[in-house]
Amino acid sequence: MAGSASGSTAVPAGRVDRKSQLAKIAAELFCARGYYTVGLGDIAMEAGITGPAIYKHFRNKQAILAYAAGEISEAIEGIVAAARESTGTAAQRLDAVVGECVRLVIERRRSVPLYQWESRYLEPTEHARFTGALAALVDVLADACGRARPRLPAADRTTLASAALSAIASFGTHRTQVSARVAEAELRAVATAVLATGLPPRLERQPSRSEPAPGEFVSRRERLLVAAPRPFRERGFHGVTMEDLGAAAGISGSSVYRHFASKADLLAAVYYRAADRLAAATSAAVDDASDPGEALRRLVDSYVGFAFQHSDMAAVYLSESENLPEADRHALRKAQREHVEQWVRLVVAVHEGRNTTHARLAVHAALNIVHDLSMGRRRLADADQIKHLVFAALAS
Repeated sequence: MAGSASGSTAVPAGRVDRKSQLAKIAAELFCARGYYTVGLGDIAMEAGITGPAIYKHFRNKQAILAYAAGEISEAIEGIVAAARESTGTAAQRLDAVVGECVRLVIERRRSVPLYQWESRYLEPTEHARFTGALAALVDVLADACGRARPRLPAADRTTLASAALSAIASFGTHRTQVSARVAEAELRAVATAVLATGLPPRLERQPSRSEPAPGEFVSRRERLLVAAPRPFRERGFHGVTMEDLGAAAGISGSSVYRHFASKADLLAAVYYRAADRLAAATSAAVDDASDPGEALRRLVDSYVGFAFQHSDMAAVYLSESENLPEADRHALRKAQREHVEQWVRLVVAVHEGRNTTHARLAVHAALNIVHDLSMGRRRLADADQIKHLVFAALAS
């Protein structure tokens, strides 16, 4: 396994690697609460040491994040290296890569979301290594998929590999309690089903990834709600000011306070807007369906369409909940859980005999596929292709 750029070294058997332990704790806290809201004191308290003791290992919080990301990068690089040297049939090599990815995610479940959000706080060199390791993992999985399915177009191999990894990584996006054995079996099944999926040809023209600009007669409050998701998404809640948000909407920073008392209140308004739109779209999709199968098909259509049309809003909705006022956070998390459970009920109704826990894991995998493939800077798949991937995950 390649050496870590963050400076990790081998530790003699029986000795606690305090540096790795602190980095792991910090990564989990960053993912749970957000990078900016976690202090060195929080990390020390969780580790059972005093705050000053952290400075024996790290000079600051940024160094801890860099070390944590470096360890994850090193683990991914190890999987990539092993995959490139592996032998056996194409199917065996593909299964081996999937298995290693699943085991890594189960082992590091609480720090997996670093790949989606907190990596944006890394320094350029560290970020390049982190994203480079992920890209290499997609490449080796796509190559293994191509060897197992030689007639599969190269672009589809990358799409399937990316979707399978999103399905596996979904285990870090929720807190469903299952044993490691059950999690491994389910994640393997979902990833394998996704990698076996046939995709329709990709559309040449892709829909816009953001809402249309508001007309000239729209209120300033509405302009702020339309404009705020983009800077929140790109720089994070703590990385933008009220002046930035006002500038995005074409108004002065002081004018923002006429509509929202604080940045957190504006974020909450964006959340409620997203929740209301998603609820309305979901209801319109399933209310008059003739049976569970039709309801599920329409729900998938609706959700993928929502993620494509409102990608900035959807990304913020998934990533910034820790920065909401407490009452709003609890109310909106309840709405998110209810949305997931609606999916679970339909999956269980469509696939008779499906265990509810297994259905819930498959639903989270499907939703994470939608999130990663529709909200990324570079879209690897169009809406119809993503729907095929979602149905493959749900049917696994």
